[in-house]
Amino acid sequence: MSTADSATETVNILDQVTLTNDQVALWLGQFHDRYLPGAQRRGMRLERVWRSPAGRGTTTVHILWVLPGIRAFYAMRGAAAADPDVAAFWAATDRYASARQRRALQPAMPGPVDAPDPGPAATAAADTTESGRAETNPTAAAPSGPGRTPRRTGGHA
Repeated sequence: MSTADSATETVNILDQVTLTNDQVALWLGQFHDRYLPGAQRRGMRLERVWRSPAGRGTTTVHILWVLPGIRAFYAMRGAAAADPDVAAFWAATDRYASARQRRALQPAMPGPVDAPDPGPAATAAADTTESGRAETNPTAAAPSGPGRTPRRTGGHA
């Protein structure tokens, strides 16, 4: 790949935040109100938000962002470092998240990769997992106390 190609290659960012089940709705509301508008101003385009079971009583929220290239990625990082609201949001998250990480990803293969259809069995399994999820309580207090130090990898901007 030439330098010009790498400068325009899409960069995907995958954020993962693991929370107790009763904190997911509260955190997503804070994410939407406090983090998303600034992220969009920094050039991040929200692609998808998923949730998956992470263990007994915990859920991981997966957030996929898209940036138009490596230059946009570094511009976003610089703007985030200059914005105290970014650090405040992640510091608040760390008070009750059990883990979080960010990964910057670039395509390893050109163009879309055709994958075989997983068939109805995979769809049924996914539906079963989601239908078994308990309702969240967005007004519950954030868990705190000794031993609740969040594990983090990667930087968040």
